[in-house]
Amino acid sequence: MDRKTLAALCITVFLWGSAFVAIRISTVHYSPGGLALLRIFIGAVVLLPITARYLFKKVDFRWMDIPRIIILATIGLSLYHFFLNYGERSVSAGVASFLVGQAPIISALLALFFYKERVPFWGCVGLVISVAGVSLIALAGGGGVAFTIGLLAVIGCAFCSGIYSVFLKPLLLRYHPMALTAYLMWAAILWLLPYGSDLMRDLHTAPLKDTLAVIYLGLFPTAVAYLTWNYALTRLPTFRATCWMFMLPLVSCLLGWLVLGEIPGLLTFLGGVIAMGGAILVTLSKHKAKAIEKKESAELEAL
Repeated sequence: MDRKTLAALCITVFLWGSAFVAIRISTVHYSPGGLALLRIFIGAVVLLPITARYLFKKVDFRWMDIPRIIILATIGLSLYHFFLNYGERSVSAGVASFLVGQAPIISALLALFFYKERVPFWGCVGLVISVAGVSLIALAGGGGVAFTIGLLAVIGCAFCSGIYSVFLKPLLLRYHPMALTAYLMWAAILWLLPYGSDLMRDLHTAPLKDTLAVIYLGLFPTAVAYLTWNYALTRLPTFRATCWMFMLPLVSCLLGWLVLGEIPGLLTFLGGVIAMGGAILVTLSKHKAKAIEKKESAELEAL
C-alpha cells in the first residue's frame, strides 16, 4: 500500500469516526430531519463541481435504475442519517459506532437470502457472537435487557447501511462511484425536503457551536471523506479497504472521551468489542468463502 492510499484511509476513518461525536453535539438543538437535510445538502453542494465531470462517465444509464436509486437514497442516506441523528440524542458516540459497525452482519444475511451467497460456519459463529455483544450493550443500560428507542434507532441505522451496501453493488457496475454518489445525495435531499421547516427553525434557535458542528459534518465526514474513500477504493480491493472501517469505534470512543467526556462503562465497552469481533469474523469468513468459490470455478474452467 502506497503512502497516498494509506493517508486516504486514515483520513476517512478519522473523519467518519469523528462524525459520531459531531452528531452528538449537534443533536442537542437540531432535529434529526433538519440535521440530516443540512448535512447532506452541504456535502452535495461541495461535491458538485467534482462529481459533475463524472456524471456521464462509465454510464450505462437505464430508466429502470431510477426507482432503485431513489429507494437506495431513501434507505442508505435519508433514513440512515435520520435514525442515527435520532438515536444519538440518547446513545453515546462510542456505542452508536459499535452498533452501526454491525452492518456487515445485515449485509451477509441479505446476500444469503437474495443472492444465495452461503455463510460459512465461522460466519454463523460470528453472527451469534455479534448478537451476544449487542445484547450485552443493551444489558449495560441497567435493569435487564433494555432496547430503548434510541438504541433501536441506531440498530435501524445499521440495517439501513447493510441494505444499502448489498443493493448498491449492481449500480456500481454501470455508474462511476462519484456520479452515483451525486445521484444518491440529491435524491436523498428531495426526500428530506419536508424537514425544511424544522431546519429553518433550528437555524434560528441553535447556538453557533451546534451549527458549526453541522457544517463540519457536511464539509468533512460527508464531502471530504467520500472523496478519500473513493480514492482508496480505486487503489485497493474493496475487502482490504472495508476492513479499515472496523477501526471507526476506536476513533469515535477516543474522540467521545476527549471532546464530550463520554467514557463507556466496562460492560458497554466489552459488549461493543464482542459485537465488533463477531462482525469482523463474519466479514473474514465471507471473504474467504468467496476466494474458495473463485478458485473452484477457475479449476472447473481449466478442466
